[in-house]
Amino acid sequence: MIFDRLDEKYIEDAVRLAKKQYDIEQKYIDALYEKDYTDTLTGLIYDIFKRKCGVIAVDKGNVLGYLSFIGGINGQFGNVKGSFSPLYANAYGEEDRGRLVSLLFQHASKEMIKEEIFSYAICVYGHDDEIIKSLTMNGFGIRCSDGIRNVDKPLKVKVNKDYSYEEIHYNEAACLLSLKNGLVRHMKNSPTYLYDKEFTINEFIERCINRNSRFFIARDKLDIIGYLEITNSGETFITEEEDYLHICGAYLKESYRGKNIYQSLLSFVIETLKKDGIKRIGVDCETINPTALRFWGKYFDNYTYSFVRRVDERIFRF
Repeated sequence: MIFDRLDEKYIEDAVRLAKKQYDIEQKYIDALYEKDYTDTLTGLIYDIFKRKCGVIAVDKGNVLGYLSFIGGINGQFGNVKGSFSPLYANAYGEEDRGRLVSLLFQHASKEMIKEEIFSYAICVYGHDDEIIKSLTMNGFGIRCSDGIRNVDKPLKVKVNKDYSYEEIHYNEAACLLSLKNGLVRHMKNSPTYLYDKEFTINEFIERCINRNSRFFIARDKLDIIGYLEITNSGETFITEEEDYLHICGAYLKESYRGKNIYQSLLSFVIETLKKDGIKRIGVDCETINPTALRFWGKYFDNYTYSFVRRVDERIFRF
């Protein structure tokens, strides 16, 4: 086995491996599309191979697997340069896959360390147990996940009718600033410890306009107590489908939790999207946030996990 640089001559074999991994995961998750993603994967893998950040394992001319990254991301999970291997950017053959991903990371990171890249994130399929176990044994931990569900699938929740639920236009979303910043503060707290800065009113308005998000809210009489934000796509190639929408923000005031309000809001969202012809809805959540992990895990099927590892940057200085 040799470890070679990423090169266009390997793209066809890399696509074959990536497509096979998707097809296997699709058998576990009903909501994933029964679709041939060959063309999509070819374009994505071609683009990331051009970055030359990663390696490919070859044995007697056969591509066994590859691990590629978007590298040199400033300030990723701290004050060092980081990297990310999206769902399509890594794939492994059938034999000794756990050992293979370990060796690929060993060889890829050896070169990336020279560029002072000390943070590594790798997105893999949620049911790829052999790869998940190997990454864990190599010092990686799960940080976030992507989930999906069919809109037609019943939510099976009892709606709390003491509160009202509605959709508002993004031009009206400035009224949600305090809730958005409440979410930022919540994510900074134990045990999530996720850094972000609070928004000013102008920053939030600009963000809402630029993203053209759909906002759904829960009210206690006139008081807005919670919201849910939806965008056209998420962080995997699967989320680019026309009949798909993605949850990218959610918050309910703490004093209102435990009353089935957010389940009721989600039910309202799904019924609204069903009328709009949307077939699937997804969400990505920080698994290190126990509130989100418990809630979204009830209603969505996880098809990815993203693993992260932070290398001690002091090794570069001595």
